[in-house]
Amino acid sequence: MATGVRHSGPMNGVYHTAMAGMVAAQSQMVGAARAIANPGIDGTDTLRAMVDMKQAEASHSAAATVARTASDMEDRLLDILA
Repeated sequence: MATGVRHSGPMNGVYHTAMAGMVAAQSQMVGAARAIANPGIDGTDTLRAMVDMKQAEASHSAAATVARTASDMEDRLLDILA
C-alpha cells in the first residue's frame, strides 16, 4: 500500500474495504496461477485463468487507488481543520 496510508480515524471503513479488496484480488491471482501451473487439475481452462489474472490485477489496482484517494482526502481534511 502507498506510503502515508493510515488505518485509523473516520476513513477506517474505507481502508478496511480497500484492504479486503486487495486480499481478495491476491487470492484470485493465486488461484489463477495455480490453475496455469497445474492445467490437469480439474481440467481448468488456461485461457480463463489468464483472464482471471488480469481481473485480479485490475481489482488490486483499483483497491490501492481507493486507499490512496482516501488517504489524500483525509490529509486535506486535516489540513483544513488545522
